[in-house]
Amino acid sequence: MERLKDTDPKRIGDVAVRGRLGNGGMGRVYFGVTDDGDPVALKLIREDLLGREEVRARFARELDALRSVQSPHVATLLTASDEDEERPWLAIEYIRGLSLKELIETRGPLDADQTAVLGLLLTKALDDIHAAGLLHRDFKPGNILMGREGPKVIDLGLAAFMEGPTDLTGSQAHLGTPVCMSPEQITTPRHLTAAADIYALGATLMYVLTRHFPFQDKAAPTLLYRISDPKTLPDFSGVPESFKQILHRMLAFDPAARPPVSELHAWFTQRIGNRLPAAIRNLAVSTYVERESDPPEPTPPQRPQRKDLSTFAPPGSVIYQLAERLRTNYASTARF
Repeated sequence: MERLKDTDPKRIGDVAVRGRLGNGGMGRVYFGVTDDGDPVALKLIREDLLGREEVRARFARELDALRSVQSPHVATLLTASDEDEERPWLAIEYIRGLSLKELIETRGPLDADQTAVLGLLLTKALDDIHAAGLLHRDFKPGNILMGREGPKVIDLGLAAFMEGPTDLTGSQAHLGTPVCMSPEQITTPRHLTAAADIYALGATLMYVLTRHFPFQDKAAPTLLYRISDPKTLPDFSGVPESFKQILHRMLAFDPAARPPVSELHAWFTQRIGNRLPAAIRNLAVSTYVERESDPPEPTPPQRPQRKDLSTFAPPGSVIYQLAERLRTNYASTARF
């Protein structure tokens, strides 16, 4: 985390801004703490882009997407600006830990058992996103944070509603990250289905298992050509035997040949067996690595200490006994 500059805001809405986290394609991201003591990643549109309608439209689309999705495996929207505010902003829960991409780069590939658990949780995340009528469209290792409780999917900036064209601008520009893009995201980007996210999940799991993607090339045009060419096959080197068949199907050139989320959920569940709760805990423990740049944990707001009833009425008096009975009854019901 970097220190704030003189030109940076010190407070936005009910969020106290504490430092800079970085810059995105269309926004600046800050670390902040809400009045309730919740750490957040605060995202604002860059000043130089405020006048561009397509940027504001995409920011609004991200906000709509975050409001629509309810999932324990997707970063939660905590608060946001009013729609008519001059400089829109949104605050998402701050997740400590490395991204999945950083984890694999520093620690190496996960084994097949860990990858099966990860695959199940990421499948649930996609299921929740799709249940809200959305496509993620930029599902990749860099958009998955490995927090204390397991993986959390972030960045719905390219999310689009399933009905109708999926490109806000109406252009044929490629939106997404090439190494995880499905063939149809390159050839027909305005007409995508949930199968595009299934392909991206398959590319992500291949990277987790092997530290390489289905297709790789330093030249972006060549990479896009290889992905969109039905005669060029993905590189399955290093993939464990137990994962080859399912990844072959997830990375199928034809979207209709890819398994639906429900089938993936069943496959991963069967692969894990009856050790699911322990396996999820073990994955979270083994993959949580706090980054050096993570800001310190915010101090929760202090609650006023309970005062002794004797300061209001003498012990043994009727008022003291009545107050003690009310407090005891409240304490017993508050547990429920």
